[in-house]
Amino acid sequence: MTELQMLVIAGAFIVAGIAKGAIGIGLPPIAIGLMTLALPLGDALAIMTIPTLTTNVFQAFYGGRFLALLRRFGTMAAAAVIGVLAVATILGKLGTAGTAGWLGLLLVLYALVALFAWRPVMPRAAEPWANPLIGLVSGAVAGITGMAAMPFLPYMQSLQISKNDLIQGLGILFVFIIGALAAALVQQNIYDTANTIGGVAALVPTFIGVWLGQKVRHAASPETFRKIFLYGMLALGLHMARGLL
Repeated sequence: MTELQMLVIAGAFIVAGIAKGAIGIGLPPIAIGLMTLALPLGDALAIMTIPTLTTNVFQAFYGGRFLALLRRFGTMAAAAVIGVLAVATILGKLGTAGTAGWLGLLLVLYALVALFAWRPVMPRAAEPWANPLIGLVSGAVAGITGMAAMPFLPYMQSLQISKNDLIQGLGILFVFIIGALAAALVQQNIYDTANTIGGVAALVPTFIGVWLGQKVRHAASPETFRKIFLYGMLALGLHMARGLL
């Protein structure tokens, strides 16, 4: 691995880590998008896995409400794993830039509507049937596109929970979904010594970025955080939708 490639990887994970710390999402697509400027896509996916899983484990446990949120969203997480593994097994590979691009377009449309026209609210009473359904569909979409985003990100944003519970809940779901995606990558023989070492080395810039992002989140009011989250979702969608160009 060249010095330029190492610099690109470090910069990619600092930027992606800031987004992760601030709004709880965005690490894989941002890091992959920046890394592919200097690395093949397969290596970028493999390097991304270790920092993503590690930061999501941290995000899942940070906040002191892990067990309560796991009970609330456990069926969604389990259904998402089933969806990822089933689709990845059927297709035999993770998705293409084109499928991720359509997913990004949906995120853009949702974020624009939620910011300027409509504030969706999902009642707590609907969660017993909605959680596993959203999880299964989200897992299937992640298996097709290689990206974990729809429809569970808009769904989670529509729940009436605090910003810290939202971030911790997303961390729990991402642990299960990214873990399933990592298993699919292992099955496809994507990993080698170089990209595994790269993934471990990327932990340092990633957590520097997460720490900076958390400073932003803790300083924001609930309504400001909602807007930051939706603008982050909008930016994430635009970034993913570039695959359609």
